[in-house]
Amino acid sequence: MIYVLIWFDVEDYFSPESDDADLQAAELASKAGVPVTIKIVGEKARSLERNKRQDVIQALARHAIGYHSDWHSRPPTIAAYLSDLSWEDGVREFDQRERQGFEDLSRILGQHPICFGQPGLSWAPQIYPALKKWRIPLYLDEAGHVGLPDEQPFWFQGMLHVFNLRRNAIKMEFGSAADFQQTCALFQSAHERLSSGGGGLVSLYYHPQEFIYREFRDVVNFGGGANPTPCHWRTCERRTPAEVREGHHSYARLLSFIRSFHDTCFIDARQVLDLYREPALAENLPLQVILELAYKVQSEITFHQVRDHSFSAAEAFSVLVRWLLMRLSLMTEDVASARRSVLGPTKESPPVQPIQQAIHWADFRSAVQCTAHFLDEHAQIPPAIRVGDYISSSEDFLANLGRVVLSLTRDGSPPSTLPWHAGNFTAAQYAAEDSPELWAWPIFPSGFRAPNLMRLARLQTWTIKPARLQPEMRSVS
Repeated sequence: MIYVLIWFDVEDYFSPESDDADLQAAELASKAGVPVTIKIVGEKARSLERNKRQDVIQALARHAIGYHSDWHSRPPTIAAYLSDLSWEDGVREFDQRERQGFEDLSRILGQHPICFGQPGLSWAPQIYPALKKWRIPLYLDEAGHVGLPDEQPFWFQGMLHVFNLRRNAIKMEFGSAADFQQTCALFQSAHERLSSGGGGLVSLYYHPQEFIYREFRDVVNFGGGANPTPCHWRTCERRTPAEVREGHHSYARLLSFIRSFHDTCFIDARQVLDLYREPALAENLPLQVILELAYKVQSEITFHQVRDHSFSAAEAFSVLVRWLLMRLSLMTEDVASARRSVLGPTKESPPVQPIQQAIHWADFRSAVQCTAHFLDEHAQIPPAIRVGDYISSSEDFLANLGRVVLSLTRDGSPPSTLPWHAGNFTAAQYAAEDSPELWAWPIFPSGFRAPNLMRLARLQTWTIKPARLQPEMRSVS
């Protein structure tokens, strides 16, 4: 089955004309019986309320609603104001700046937003704790900051992502007949590619303002980091009425074209969560699963599929720490169970020297107990771990934890000393390197870079793993 997720970004709060474009996009989908997802900027929702466009609000609210930041492109954008902040400061700053838009959108649309997506390429890793506090379960957008090679949904920081799908994310174009044909060709290519691999998800997106304008008004006004006052906001060239009608006609034709494939199913953001829902970690995982996981982390620290169970590196860390404490009867009531919500380290490890000496068992056991309490208190992987007189990186600690689990199971008792081995943390490859291309959005000031954001993103790749379609959902029509 090929699932088709169509989403619109409603973000033009500059002029009343865009309200009608938003209305038309929502009504066309409703008339076609196609569920779509509509991400709305906070100021856009407020402008609809000020303009008394209850007709637009009601049309939008018939679909799944997402949040698309408070002011979208008006500087400073999310990545710009978070670019130099630490994890903790960034979490607070995002919550402070963006909460009002989220609350206004929820109130005006009468619907709790189901997803969030960043404006343009203005992504940052510190936003997720706030999104989870606001009970937003899905990240929906397209950019290249984090993602997996299969170009399909994934989990990151405990949140489901339809993001960085690359060839399976298609920006719909309706400006001309050639644009429409190109959109159809891209969809057909994605359909063929996914069908040959057993199915998957295609993400298609558009901006209603593109039906009526030849360029984005935020680029006209905020390009290069400019921030004029509202009285100086400029308009841009409009499409002719004939072009607008043709764009709407092409949109309707695209929906019919997609429907012509017998194995396609339109879904919205709410249904995505059902398709990729994930069970909580079991209290007592089968021993064979524990042993296979312990074996795998010795050679590579990344996500692992073990039989029917999926683990991010952070989940593997949590599971093996807790299992060892239980095996040694060292569990206490104040040590929480293993969980899926564990974050990666929120700051880089201080430079550590490789441990050349064998570690005494008592020192390792004490380190496991301290680490379990850290996980319980902070719900994140520690940046470094003290083991006796030494400091270990978390990846080295996990690799050796795997060896201890296997040794204890095989021999029935722990080793008196533990030769120390380096861990191989490969999950970091799923965060992009900082580069001009990564931030190539015309709203950013010229030469904008954000190496700090990508360092924090790499730390959070402890949490990344593929999202798996639920078996019973594969044949849904």
